[in-house]
This record gives sequence, structure tokens and C-alpha cells, in this order.
Amino acid sequence: MADEKDWKAERKASRISLGIHLVSGIVAGWLSNLLGNVLYGVGIMIVLLIITGFVTEFIVKKKGFKWWLTNGGILFIFIWLITWIYIFNMV
Repeated sequence: MADEKDWKAERKASRISLGIHLVSGIVAGWLSNLLGNVLYGVGIMIVLLIITGFVTEFIVKKKGFKWWLTNGGILFIFIWLITWIYIFNMV
């Protein structure tokens, strides 16, 4: 019974983390496109990734680089890149 509650809490924390990183990845891709320079775009992505990581750790009360990277960090980078490329090609 206790294992099931832990599993559900872990699953809920992962979903919250993925949602936060998904939304912030889209915002980062949009902002990167507005800047117009590749280095500034990558820079804004890195800054927003770090900020999003701290916000996520505060909200879900999870610590650790490995947990954060697998539960949102990689998704953030992929979504940022997809959004940036999509918006760049639409202009």
C-alpha cells in the first residue's frame, strides 16, 4: 500500500515537471527566435533551462541533477529546438 502511494506521488511529480518544462521550452524557443542571433538564442535557452530547473525543484520538492534531467531537462531542449526551428521557418 505504501509503495503504491510512493509510486503515485513520483508519477505526479514527473508529470508536473514535464508540463513545466514543456511550456517553458515553447517560450524559450519563441524568445530565441525573437533575438535573431544564434548565440543569443542558445544563451536564453540555457538561462531559462536553469531557471526552470530551480522552479521545478521548488515545486515538486525533488533534488538531484539526474532526476531533473530525465524528468524534464531533455524534453525542454527538444521542445526548444523544435519550436525555434518551426518559428524560424514560418517567418
